[in-house]
Amino acid sequence: MSFAQRLQSCSRFAIMGMLIGFISYMAANAAAQSRKPLPVVISADVPFYPSISRAAHIEGDVHLRVSTDGKRVSAISVESGPPMLVSAAEDNVRTWQFKEPHPTMFETTFHYKLVPSKCDAKCSCDFEFDSGTVFLRLPADVEVTAKTVETCDPAVEIKHRRPK
Repeated sequence: MSFAQRLQSCSRFAIMGMLIGFISYMAANAAAQSRKPLPVVISADVPFYPSISRAAHIEGDVHLRVSTDGKRVSAISVESGPPMLVSAAEDNVRTWQFKEPHPTMFETTFHYKLVPSKCDAKCSCDFEFDSGTVFLRLPADVEVTAKTVETCDPAVEIKHRRPK
């Protein structure tokens, strides 16, 4: 291989390396520009676990894409989630008000989780006075936890009795 051919081969590798470096730089720069800071929520209603979903033992994550006009929510699109929980998440998001007057779009996730209730032999359960737990990491993440609704069947107790 002559000196001219080696020089031409090295030039190709150098040009390819510079091209790959430039493309990587542009991709990283575009990704950094697309990451906008999340808006600051200054007012929001406390989310709740829908009672019908508790009774049906439905839990899961609801993923929403939210658009704002800068002060309030202007549009919500459902990405995924159990339909019985989606409407509760959407209703709560509609109550949010924001500090910055800049229109933006972001994603938020509502995590709905049920924890078991404790019931004694007389079907007295501990969920009646417990309204659940809510963790707010607004606007990106909301966790709503509630105790399950337990039902007791009085016939179960009767079945275990011995005849006299």
